[in-house]
Amino acid sequence: RLTYDARLFDSVYTKVEAQSKRSLTEEQMNTLLHTDFEKLPEDVQNVLAYFLLMFLFRGMPFIDMAYLRKQDLKEHCLSLIHISEPTRLLSITYCRHKTGKKMVVRIPHEATALFEKCRNKKTDSGYLFPILDETTENDKKLYENYRQALRTFNRKLAKMAALLLPGTNISSYTARHTWATLAFYSGIPIGIISKALGHSSIKVTETYLKPFENEKVDAANDEL
Repeated sequence: RLTYDARLFDSVYTKVEAQSKRSLTEEQMNTLLHTDFEKLPEDVQNVLAYFLLMFLFRGMPFIDMAYLRKQDLKEHCLSLIHISEPTRLLSITYCRHKTGKKMVVRIPHEATALFEKCRNKKTDSGYLFPILDETTENDKKLYENYRQALRTFNRKLAKMAALLLPGTNISSYTARHTWATLAFYSGIPIGIISKALGHSSIKVTETYLKPFENEKVDAANDEL
C-alpha cells in the first residue's frame, strides 16, 4: 500500500493555459513598485511587499519563499577599489522545491527595505519569513499549512489587484512569469534567464517563454 504524499504530482503540469495572461506589463509592474504603501490597508501592504520581493528575487516561487530558513541568509563583504569601506551584501542560498536545484540569490538594493519589513522578527522561529507555522509537527501538516498560506496569499493578491490594477488577474505565479517575460523582452539571453529561474534545462525555459516569441518577432518587424 502506498503512503500518502500530498506533493507527489507537484512537478506535473496538466493545464493548457496561455502564459501571457500570467504576466504583468512593464507599466503595471512599475505601478506596483512605486505605490505609496502608507495609503494601502495593512493586509494589502503585506501582500504587495511579498509580491515585490518575489519579483526582485528573480521570480522566486511562493513555496520557496515560504520554506526559507534564517540560516539560508548569508552576509558577504565586497571590497571595491573606488570605495574605502567594504560593501555589505546579503544573499539567500536555498534549494528549489520543484527541482532540488541549488539557488543563490543576491538581495538587490531595491529590495532591502521590503526585506526588512517582511523578515521574521520572532527569535524562536527558524523561518526567514513569517509564512509557515514553526510548531507544525510533520511534513504532511507543514505542506497543508503551506497550501492554506498560498490560498490566503492569492485571495489577498486579488484584493490588491482590485485596488491598484483594476481588471487585472494576479496570482502567486505572476511575479515569476513577469520577471521572466520582462527579462526576455529586455534582451537577456535565455540561458541566463534559465539559470536565474532555476529551471532544469534551457528547453524548459524555451517552453516557458514560447507564447512571447511571436510577439517579439512582430515587434521587431514593426520596428523594421
